[in-house]
Amino acid sequence: MLMNLVAFALLFNGCTANKVADALIQNSCKEVPKFTGMVSRWPHFENDCIASLKENPQSQKARNIDDLIMVGANNAISNLTNVKRIVEKIIKERKYKSSLSKKSLEDCLKLYSKSSHSLISGLNYIKKGNLDDANHEYTDAAKAPIFCELKFNGDNQQISPVKKENNLLLTMIQIPELLILKELWH
Repeated sequence: MLMNLVAFALLFNGCTANKVADALIQNSCKEVPKFTGMVSRWPHFENDCIASLKENPQSQKARNIDDLIMVGANNAISNLTNVKRIVEKIIKERKYKSSLSKKSLEDCLKLYSKSSHSLISGLNYIKKGNLDDANHEYTDAAKAPIFCELKFNGDNQQISPVKKENNLLLTMIQIPELLILKELWH
């Protein structure tokens, strides 16, 4: 009987914790676009934010916005690592369309390296509670997917083989960045 009560209490606490985390994610992701004025420019932010944060099991332990920022930061680092691997594989397997595309992809890798440094530095600032400097690092990190895509646009008539991945990467970086802004302006 005692074991049943203990099991029930643990299960109940787990369900309550999940509801708290889910409500925190929902409310935070809903408020950010309104708070930052990004509603019209990024109509899917709320859904993207909720989906990416819930996808990480660590989000279920979140009890406040700072915890969510950490989850978002770790998601961005993970996503950047995946995009770098994809680009490295394209180069290694020679799946690019021209030497100009190869050069652009190599430039993207350099941008991703700088972005990786900024994301890790930003995460360290978050851990120290220094959201101002963390925000600057995330703003810098967001430049990599943007400038990578610019390498493929314009007169060179190249098509980015990682356009979809760069768009997702930008979203993943902007989630903790905008959560930080909300916290700073709040």
